[in-house]
Order: sequence, then C-alpha cells, then structure tokens
Amino acid sequence: MPVYLLGIDGGGSKTLALLCDAQGVEMAQASSGPAHLTNDLPGACDTVIQLITTVLQQAKLTPAQIVLVVGIAGAGDERLKQHLLTALKPDQFAGCYVTTDAKTSLHGANSGAPVVAIALGTGSVAMRLDQRQQEQQVGGWGFSIGDEGGGAAMGKAAVRAALWEQDCHPDNYSSLAQYIFSVIGQNKTDMLTWLRQANANQYAALAPRVIELAGSCKAALGVLHKHAADVELLIKATRADTELPVVVLGGLAAATVPYLSATVQSWCQSAKADSVHGAILIARQLAEVAKPGMRPLPAATCDSDLSAITLARQLSQLPTESRAAIRLDLAGLDTESLLTVLNQADQTVPHAVALAIPQVAQLVDRIVNAFAVGGRLIYLGAGTSGRLGVLDAVECPPTFSVKPEQVMGLIAGGHGAMFRAKEGAEDDEALAITDLAAIGFCAKDVLVGIAASGRTPYVIAGLRFARSLGALTAGISCNPATEVLSCAELAICAAVGPEVLSGSTRLKAGTAQKLLLNMISTAAMVRSGKVYQDLMVDLHASNAKLKARALNIICQATGCTLEDAGYLLQHADQSVKLAILLYHCAPDRHTISNTDVQAANALLQQTLGQLQRAIQLLPAQPCSA
Repeated sequence: MPVYLLGIDGGGSKTLALLCDAQGVEMAQASSGPAHLTNDLPGACDTVIQLITTVLQQAKLTPAQIVLVVGIAGAGDERLKQHLLTALKPDQFAGCYVTTDAKTSLHGANSGAPVVAIALGTGSVAMRLDQRQQEQQVGGWGFSIGDEGGGAAMGKAAVRAALWEQDCHPDNYSSLAQYIFSVIGQNKTDMLTWLRQANANQYAALAPRVIELAGSCKAALGVLHKHAADVELLIKATRADTELPVVVLGGLAAATVPYLSATVQSWCQSAKADSVHGAILIARQLAEVAKPGMRPLPAATCDSDLSAITLARQLSQLPTESRAAIRLDLAGLDTESLLTVLNQADQTVPHAVALAIPQVAQLVDRIVNAFAVGGRLIYLGAGTSGRLGVLDAVECPPTFSVKPEQVMGLIAGGHGAMFRAKEGAEDDEALAITDLAAIGFCAKDVLVGIAASGRTPYVIAGLRFARSLGALTAGISCNPATEVLSCAELAICAAVGPEVLSGSTRLKAGTAQKLLLNMISTAAMVRSGKVYQDLMVDLHASNAKLKARALNIICQATGCTLEDAGYLLQHADQSVKLAILLYHCAPDRHTISNTDVQAANALLQQTLGQLQRAIQLLPAQPCSA
C-alpha cells in the first residue's frame, strides 16, 4: 500500500491542508478558518479533523495510507499538543506528527536546507535550521513578555507613542495619535477601559494602519523604525556567527524588510515554500521509515527521533560512512587474507593526502608566522580525531624542544576521553568554547579542527568561536563539502572514500588524519628553524637514550668523533643545536670558553634559531676564540 503525505498549517487566521504523493506531487488541498490551540483548543481540534476528513474524501484515501504532519500555533505547549494528538487518534495513520507552525515554516523557508526563518505575525518567533538539521528557537515567548517584532508589539508601541503625545502635546496630535484615539477612545476613561481589556490580536490590528501612515507621519515612521530595529536584533541573535540565509515570513514581512539595514537585507531571500509545504517536507522525512508492511510510526514521534532520522540520512550520504562498492565478507576471511585486505585499503591513503598538499602548505606557512609572534597551534577534535590531535601535540616538546603550551590538543570530553570513549561529548557545542577559553585561546593562535565526518558539532562550534576572535582556522575532514571545511578559513580534505569496515573512520580516515598532522607539525617546526638538514637539532638530551641520540646527531651533522661530540654537548648544556654551532665557530673544541658559548648563543638568537643561517654568518661574524 503506497504512502501519501498530508500537511496541515494551522494559524490564527486560517488553516490549510495539502495532500501529496510520496514524491511530493500535489494531489488535493483544502482550507478552513483559524486553528490556534491557545486561543481555541476545541475549535482548533475540530478544524484540523474536519480538514483531514475533507481531503481524504476528495482523494478517496484512508488514514492508514497517510503520513500526517500538523504544524499549528500553540503546539509549543506540550499539554495542548497532546490534547490534539489524542483527538486525531494517531494510531490510525501510517505516521502522525504534531509540531508548531514555526517549525513547519522553518522547513519550508528554504525547502529543508539550512536557513534562519523569522516569522512576523501577531507575535514573532525566529528559528534556525543548521547544517546538521538541528533547530534553535529564539523568542516566541508570547505577547505578555513582549514578542518584539510582531504586530502586537508594533501596535503597543503605537499606543504608547499616542499616549505620550496625549501627555506632552495634547494640542498637536500626529496622524498616528489621531488614529489610535479613534480606536481606543477620546477620553481617559475609555482609554483605560480599552487598555485593560485589549488582547494581542487587538493590538496587532493596529499595525497595518501604522504601516500605511509611515509614509506621511513621523510618529508612525518612528514606530516602524523601532519595529525594524527589534526584528534586526532578532535576526542577528538567531543567525549568530553563521552565514545562513534569512527568510522573513508572515503578514509583516513585506513591510519590514525595506526598513532593515543594508547589511541585514543582503542576508535576506524570498521563501521557497510556505508552512504547509514545510509540513510536507517533514512528512517526506517520516515517510522514509514508514514503508508499506512496517508497523506505523509512534504517534508522538518526537523531535529527537526526527533529528536522528535526518542525521542518519545525512551520514549515509558521506563517503566515509558509505559501504564500499566491492563488499567483502570480512568475517568469513582467514586472518592472512583479512590483513591483506586491510593493508591494500591503507595503500590508497597517501594519494588522498597528497592531493591536499597545496592547502597544507598554506596552513604551515601561516602557523610559522603565528609562532613568530608568540601564537600557538591548537588541535580540536572528538573521538579518534581528538586523540590524534592530542598525540601529535604531546610529541612536539620532546622532538623539537618547544614548550608544551606551544602545540596543544583538545579533545571533547577532556583527559578521560583519551582512554575511554565519551561519544556524547562531540555534540556539546558549548564545551568547545569552554575548552578554548580555558587555555586562553586568542587571535594570535591557530586552531585546526579535525573531524573525519566533517560535521562534528564540538569542532564546528570551536572553529566558529576562533573565527569570531579573528584567529586563523583550518578544518581537516575526509569528506568533501562538509561544514568543518566550509566554516574554516583553510579547508584540508583527504577524501579517502568508504572504509573497508563500513563507517569505522579510525581506519583509512584515521590514518589520513595522522599523516596530515605529522606533516603539519613537522613542516611547521622545520620552517621555524627546529631542524638542520634532516636532523632533530633542537633535541634536548634530558635522559640517557636522548643523550646517545644527541651524540649521534652531532656526529652526523659535523663528522666529528663521539668523544668530540661529548665535549661539545657538555659545553652546550645538552643543546644539540648549540653544540653543532660551537663545532663550526670554535677552532679548538677542547678549549671552548664561556665567551664562545655566549657568542654562539647570541648568533642563534640573531638568526631566530635557524642553525643553517647562523653557520653561514660565521665567516662575516666569527665567534671569539
């Protein structure tokens, strides 16, 4: 039995119903009067049920063939929402979902794509739909709180302006004040009576006339400018630091947008669909799991369920989450064959990494510049990606003698997540900002966000926070065109494709990330003077193994004997780089003086630690002997 989609949009003025087939092709529609759960709960329920009956009769369908989505004013109140669900008898439908009309408007505004939607009717509400199909609402608390940007708030501002004229300029009323007094009364008793009894709808009814008068009345224009300023604040608060398009909806939209600033207007676009089509889009998502022969969806399908369905669909489109075209029965292979398959898969990784070298080179040069002015390199990631970042960071001090805070790794969930998975931490956006603030992250630093999938909320939030401070950001992902890449200044993608063990991104994706991080930190240290030729000359000999390694490095760099290397290292206070420079500037390595050491140290400081440059300067600026 095929599944059909039925969307309902209920509001304070009218209610619409739209029936479509599974592909979204329109089949039937109907309309009726208002359906607002808060204003008239029994009437709203009756209106919705009657519209459903009408449309199903037109199409000759039964409820069991329908995935129903109702977006209705007042559904933000869980008690009212449950009352409507009970009245609908949801078990009779293939799927039944009740939500607010703000949510269906949000999904319709940009045809289900990420967007900021601002609904301006009697009240106001703003919602954001991000790249992960997560929603955030701003405002919409109701007229008693203010509902700035809505028609009722505009009407109240107009009444306030008129009453101010009554108090201060009773002999010279503006056109706005004359209109307001014609509605609320001409004497104080009538005015007070109206003010005590007026509801949101009565205030909102004043808004159209305020808009009409704005072209000829300064008082009305002032009210409209105040209204536009309130809407602009709502837009900015909802859009935050994203670059999402903005759609202004509702009866006040056309009158409001021209009064917004040029910058905010540049963010705005026309709605691609209305609220009832938004309900159809949500119904299509639900219909994906309401296949014929399956049990019906739970009647009270919750937002988290819908989000999980949406996220699952998104993940299924990512190459790293897809199944390989050639599918192997790994569980059926013998050990040697299994290892061969894994090894062959790994051999494709270096090529994917090589394609990203131009972008890595840009990042390395910028990191070197940041180091030169006291900036730091900070890795940010979750799960395997986060552990790889921490691993690369902690290996820099012993390899290159940098301070531990110069290269740091932050992992979602903190220290404990290094040793035991804390998968939920990757969804905590606020945690990323807290972690960065805790280390004093600033504009001089460089943040590298690491996420194989490219959609980790913890990493995305961290990148946005870093950009808001003016810091350089880079995103590393193993999937192209992901949010981690788009919200970073530098995008580095190693597109390794599907994993041999489907979805296990600690394999090829993890290897690619490790290779990239090795390249980034090593190249940045080389370009910062931490390497001479191919030798780790910034090694500090702090234990027996490192001292033995240091002696060999000195011998390899100079051709001296191990015994002479020992003398040089001792006079250089266990600094390999200084020992090599002393070899070049002291004629007798057995009579090295403090003056020789001081001069060599001064030369290294002059060349910013670049040993090759320091050696080249020796003929023109020899050390004293």
